[in-house]
Amino acid sequence: MTKEKDCWAWQLKIDAEPDADKREEIFRAALQDFPESVELTYNLARFLKYVRKNDDEAEKCYRTALELDPKDTDTLGNLALILENVPENQAEAEKLYRKALDLDPENANNTGNFANFMYKVRKDYEAAERLYRKALQLDPEHANNTANFANFMADTGRDNDEAQWLYRRAYELDPKDSINLGNFANFLWENRKNYDGAERLYREALQLDPNCAWHHANFAEFTETIRGDYSEANRLYRLALKLDPDLAWVKTDYTRFLQEHPEFSA
Repeated sequence: MTKEKDCWAWQLKIDAEPDADKREEIFRAALQDFPESVELTYNLARFLKYVRKNDDEAEKCYRTALELDPKDTDTLGNLALILENVPENQAEAEKLYRKALDLDPENANNTGNFANFMYKVRKDYEAAERLYRKALQLDPEHANNTANFANFMADTGRDNDEAQWLYRRAYELDPKDSINLGNFANFLWENRKNYDGAERLYREALQLDPNCAWHHANFAEFTETIRGDYSEANRLYRLALKLDPDLAWVKTDYTRFLQEHPEFSA
């Protein structure tokens, strides 16, 4: 068996293991055999970020992968995604995005992520919109880029009609994306005053992800302010905090709610 096939066999074994702890053990063993495998190192980095939720360890792995292949555009883009969340690392994140797009200007994923960076970090809305449009030209069926562009158009108030079209398009592309549904519901409530449509989407989002504290909190605020159903709003606020006790904005909202409706304080 060739070295390449041996490495591929390790990856197949990793993919077949459902237990996260055992999967990490297999990753580590594989990299002992193939310490210079960019693919294994990159995949371990993704595992550490998206399964372990450990950005620090994922960053180390991405940096190792870049040492092995400084021109790997997926690694460049994913490392930038981690770094952009830390203010002192944002300059490096921008350099990584630009390097990735210099190497592969047709990469829709990196283009869309760089658009998010220019919007949320640099507040350069003109550049962000240009990048979002380019990302969708490169891949018109990229659901995540479509949803992010919808959020941008809605949040900045640039074009509510296009934002609504983009939300619907993102839903068509990925009807099981509950976060997009939640954002679409917020848009229909706040930007369109379409309360029945918003409520329908909140309920659909909660059916898709009943353990999402964010959905419960948004629906709680909607139920309180629009429907005036304070008992149901109280239930939803409490459930949101039970699911995620560290959501600061929900704590603030619920504290305000209880001050206004002390009958629920007991």
